[in-house]
Amino acid sequence: MIGRALRQLGSVRGLITVPGALALTLWLSAFIALRLDRMLARSDAVELYRILQTDYETAVTILSTISGASITTLSLVYSLVLVVFTLAAGNIAPRLLRRFTGDRVNQVTAGLLGGTFLFSLTILHQTGPDTVPGVSIAIAFCLAVIAVLQLIFFVHTVSRSVTIDEEIAAISTQLEERLTGIVADNDDKALDASFDRGDAAAFEITAGENGYIVGIDEQRLTALADQFDVRVEIVDKPGTFVLRGQALASIFGDAGDGKRGAIEEAFAGSVALSPVRGSGDDIEYAISVLLEIALRALSPGVNDTFTAIACVDRLSAAFVTPVYRGLRQRLISDGDGVVRVSIPGLTVEDIVNTAFHPLRRAAAGNLLMVQNIADALMRLHDIADDEVGPIFERHAMLLMASFERTDPLDADRDFLANRLAPILGRDGTTG
Repeated sequence: MIGRALRQLGSVRGLITVPGALALTLWLSAFIALRLDRMLARSDAVELYRILQTDYETAVTILSTISGASITTLSLVYSLVLVVFTLAAGNIAPRLLRRFTGDRVNQVTAGLLGGTFLFSLTILHQTGPDTVPGVSIAIAFCLAVIAVLQLIFFVHTVSRSVTIDEEIAAISTQLEERLTGIVADNDDKALDASFDRGDAAAFEITAGENGYIVGIDEQRLTALADQFDVRVEIVDKPGTFVLRGQALASIFGDAGDGKRGAIEEAFAGSVALSPVRGSGDDIEYAISVLLEIALRALSPGVNDTFTAIACVDRLSAAFVTPVYRGLRQRLISDGDGVVRVSIPGLTVEDIVNTAFHPLRRAAAGNLLMVQNIADALMRLHDIADDEVGPIFERHAMLLMASFERTDPLDADRDFLANRLAPILGRDGTTG
């Protein structure tokens, strides 16, 4: 099952998988290096091997120093990572911890230092007064040099990780890539493809466990629908929490009792469920991460308006492509052009409401933040077409109404009204 496999992978992700694999690889390479030393020792014609030779005491000193320094530095690296985790959880957003554990620089640094320790320790174990593996010692020395350079890069990365603007920009870039991936281009908008439900659904496929929808195997669903000559409609979009026994998909077409069992068996694992939310398919979750940072920044305990402003600016940048080109339901056709699979998707109104409703309520009494939200609505309204434009007009009206409920000064109200004039008009009303 894909869902079970994802849960098992989730339990060992982050600072275990990549560092562990890299450390084990370097440790196993120590045995290859030792074998190479033995092969070269039997050949008197290898000049390089004689150049790399050193005495026993020097070899022990070098290997002991490298192995000791590597394991000490590894503990320091993990300590620094934990400090970053603490700062992120307390001051930025706890959900950013998954980003930090998945950071490749952190993973490679930990794996390289651990592997250098194991490599040097193994070579040290095989070093004796009569056996000094020169090539292996030279490789250990090179690993130490690489580890030092990686450590410098790691410190640089950690210093940027605690810079909130850097994190907001990185999260926004990922969100923009995800949104761009599901946006319909102009040719797709011209298509008249539709999902033919025909009569009532033949039957429904239900969830076998509780969890969030974190992945949908489109190719597998299309092959299933083509094989059994049916149509598959996924009930809920990625990110939705479903209960055991709740419908995951509806099957349309000729799917009598003879086919039902085979279809259910083939469908198993096509929709992956996980107890933890957060995946590349879940757009609302990606928006909520930026939203969480902004709302925490606007809280009285933090009171960091400029961080919240950065989040709004980056959200508006991520929404440019969907607002300009539109979003659509995901329809997948077979080789003959017949729409076989329907997957629900977000609309422009969904993503705008998800972001701006909480921000408007949290920023009602903050003129600086309200002004920035107004500017974001203006930017998006300028590129919106006649279909999407009214969405931003409604949000502008709500923003003005929320601000007025805080009993602002007349000058402040006029300032915001003039800011929103291109959307609402001079008197703060549409038209």
